[in-house]
Amino acid sequence: MNPLPPLAALRAFEAVGRAGSVREAAAELAVSAGAITQHIHTLERHLDRRLVQRSGRGIELTALGKIYLSHLSKGFSELHKAQEAIDSEKRSNHLVISTFPSLASKWLAPLLFIWRNQNPHSSVMISGVHPEPQLDEAEADFRVSYGERHRYHRRYTHLFTDRVIVVASPSLLARTGPLLTPAHLLTQPLLWVDWGNEYLALPSWQDWFAKADVACKTLHPDLVFSFPAAAVDAAIEGQGIALVQYSLATSALALGSLVRVLPLEIPLAEAHFLAWSSSALEKPLGAAFQTWIINEARRFDTPLY
Repeated sequence: MNPLPPLAALRAFEAVGRAGSVREAAAELAVSAGAITQHIHTLERHLDRRLVQRSGRGIELTALGKIYLSHLSKGFSELHKAQEAIDSEKRSNHLVISTFPSLASKWLAPLLFIWRNQNPHSSVMISGVHPEPQLDEAEADFRVSYGERHRYHRRYTHLFTDRVIVVASPSLLARTGPLLTPAHLLTQPLLWVDWGNEYLALPSWQDWFAKADVACKTLHPDLVFSFPAAAVDAAIEGQGIALVQYSLATSALALGSLVRVLPLEIPLAEAHFLAWSSSALEKPLGAAFQTWIINEARRFDTPLY
């Protein structure tokens, strides 16, 4: 296949064919009529075909020129659509925020209600997915993720280091009475989380009891949830005592639907981070959102006790 003609020549011919006049095409492209004529000659030499012929005092396209123009116009139309998409994206107040499903529902969503109250003209989509999105392929504007997954992204910054805490519903504690020592928890239904591939080496109930100096060789995970958010919901319903991330329980703690049982907490081995696409900060609210979410997340970096 022969190389494509120069873009300037294609633009000149397309403008002439659409306007039906060299003068009008020159005015549209802000060049001289002579430049338009020269571009068309260049195009015809490149193609080795006549595309334009004189007609009275004006010009008209040859039969081949009309066919060529019909295809060329479609191409320029698609180019204009592509540019409009980029321009629209830069003007858009719409942001797509990606994170893990549990973090999306229990931590990010409550925060974004605050963001929307402060920025009522913004539009936000929360994408709760496990795989890391291709940010520069427009799969998301921002990604809140964890640990070594930052290697999938070119731009990222630290957000916070979470911790696991023990929580239960007031209704369950009303039935059990005060749970004053870690050993008292062994008599209660414990809710477990199988972190799977979402996180690496997160503390388990065995880790928590070991740190509390409580022997628990016969500890068995009777009820296990694959999503941390499900363990939080089960705890809220009074189904047992959960060892969950503080970030996932914070809204329920604020509402009083969960309470801290004991002060012992274990920090996660790795931190959460924020990554962003190459175009995210070019959006009208992109930079403001980045600053805002970083400031909000840093609140979770402070130990509770």
